[in-house]
Amino acid sequence: MIQEINRLADNIKSLLEPFGKKHNVHEPYFDKNSIGNIKKCIESSYVSTSGQYVTDFKKKLSLTIGSPRVVLTSSGTASLHLALNVIGIEGKEVLLPSMTFVATTNSIKYNLGIPHFIDVEKENVNIDPVKLEKYLKLISVIKNNRCYNKSTKKEIKCLILVHAFGHPADIDKIQKLCKMYCLEIVEDAAGALGSRLRNKHVGTFGRFGIISFNGNKIITTGMGGAIICKNNSDYKKIMHLSSTARIQHPWKIEHNQIGYNYRMANLNASLGVSQLKSLNKFIKNKKKLHLMYLKLSKDSDLFDILENSNGNSNYWLNNLILKPQYKKFKVKLIKRLHKNNIFVRELWTPQHILPMYKKCEYSNLDNTIDLWQRTISLPSSFYNGL
Repeated sequence: MIQEINRLADNIKSLLEPFGKKHNVHEPYFDKNSIGNIKKCIESSYVSTSGQYVTDFKKKLSLTIGSPRVVLTSSGTASLHLALNVIGIEGKEVLLPSMTFVATTNSIKYNLGIPHFIDVEKENVNIDPVKLEKYLKLISVIKNNRCYNKSTKKEIKCLILVHAFGHPADIDKIQKLCKMYCLEIVEDAAGALGSRLRNKHVGTFGRFGIISFNGNKIITTGMGGAIICKNNSDYKKIMHLSSTARIQHPWKIEHNQIGYNYRMANLNASLGVSQLKSLNKFIKNKKKLHLMYLKLSKDSDLFDILENSNGNSNYWLNNLILKPQYKKFKVKLIKRLHKNNIFVRELWTPQHILPMYKKCEYSNLDNTIDLWQRTISLPSSFYNGL
């Protein structure tokens, strides 16, 4: 069996070899326009939170997403923090998958909310609507159009719907459930820019949607994020809070509440403008890479490739899932790949296992644990010439 695992690692190496000798899970790609925009921005001296690139990037991103109410921020985490702040979750429970990046959970605690973990589907690592419905029937009660946990007596205020690895979640079923149980939806579409369901961009279904432009995302601004707002009232609140809650005035510097310096800098936005031009090219390239990995899996009895089951994915990250009987060889496969300069990684450690969150409530998480034990994230960068 060790020989077969080594052969699999060597086959992945052969697949990636035409694109270089060293491969990380995801690296940014910059063209001449990216470098040119940064140079122009520096020369303009407008490198902080005002400037033409902030205006241009916001406008172009709004057109890409299909929403006029987009706020640029300093990070995806800042975006989550602001969205949950406006919803108001202090002392209230927030449902979210245990299979997510820690920033999703941390943003709940920043707002003094209470994380409550739920399970995912095996097919796409997104929230399982069937298990969610069964769990809500078991633990909750509706009073005066609010959802309460029968055990803790706390209000369950909202659900954070993560579109894992760029794959759209089963939004239709989850929206119906959330309406039935009086829950707000925040879409964590951090890695899902360009992903759509019925030609509608993910992040535009819930009250808020979150995008990240971190260096490992499909496009990057170095650091940065965005919030998509469903209504004008929320949009105005987010704009105000993200700008240190400053009252607009020609010369006075006054603030009327505790706000946050969460604005995107013009220097970061200059990179975003050029990166956004390449989004469709990046998605096409990633789909080709996904098909290459998929073909490799069809010729092997050792593993499958995580596939999208809803809408159109941007295929931000490809994931290899070992067959159950081979999960004990996961670490050996990782070490062999690392030896080949292919620096794969595990999925995020489930949140309910982390020391600061292990006392939080959670549903049955069998799928979460099983996928964590069997899955490896593969190199998924843009490969020029693919």
